[in-house]
Amino acid sequence: MNSTAALLNVSNLSYQVGSKMLLNDISFSVNAGELVGVIGPNGAGKSTLMKCISGFQAYSQGEISIKGESLSSLSHIERALSMSYLPQYSEAAFPFSVLDTIGFGFHARQQQELISPVVIKEKSKTALERVGIGHLHNRTVTDLSGGEKQLVHFARSLVQGTSLMLLDEPTASLDIGHESQLMNVLYQECQNGKSALVAIHNLNTAAEFCDRLILINQGEVMAEGKPNEVLSEENIRTLYQDLVMVSNHAVTGNTIVSPYKK
Repeated sequence: MNSTAALLNVSNLSYQVGSKMLLNDISFSVNAGELVGVIGPNGAGKSTLMKCISGFQAYSQGEISIKGESLSSLSHIERALSMSYLPQYSEAAFPFSVLDTIGFGFHARQQQELISPVVIKEKSKTALERVGIGHLHNRTVTDLSGGEKQLVHFARSLVQGTSLMLLDEPTASLDIGHESQLMNVLYQECQNGKSALVAIHNLNTAAEFCDRLILINQGEVMAEGKPNEVLSEENIRTLYQDLVMVSNHAVTGNTIVSPYKK
């Protein structure tokens, strides 16, 4: 991959707390139009990596650049115009309406251009419809279930309109229908030229939707490449021993990783 043309470039990234190295010399890039998944077991460093790239977590060494600009040189507004970030948990502390919550995604753009409240409302409604919860537009966000809140915050990321979307396990609290809905919308965004880096727990979902996978274990990149290459039986057995089995989907041919009863 040509990192000079990359939308996101991560070079030799490390993050250390005391004597513990949580991320160790991680390098990869994401090009325009790519949907790249970050996978790995619990505690591998996926969320820490996403926080470092988003700018919410200072890192010990290395370099992160967006469109060739160093992350450290960007103001908060410039970062918000370049990338959106959906954390693993997005709590709603105040009883804002669903539409107002999504409308917060326009904040950075409003610093550069005048966007009418009518446009914001209509685009927010459209985003809600895209993620399959248009019927919630009159609700208060604090009254929603955990999965519904996550979809609202995903809709907010959509209206932010950035070229890069960072998402930390966005489907963890969703039922299988809404998981498919979210990932299909994300896939469509990337087909239209956006890019996404998504930490994802479900390996089968990762195999179905992602162009490339980055497998992290103990803070290091263990494998990177096409899903069927990364989700090899050798890699899966290294991580999970004989607790899971690897097969292929009868229709799509994609790799399937399944638990089984011993």
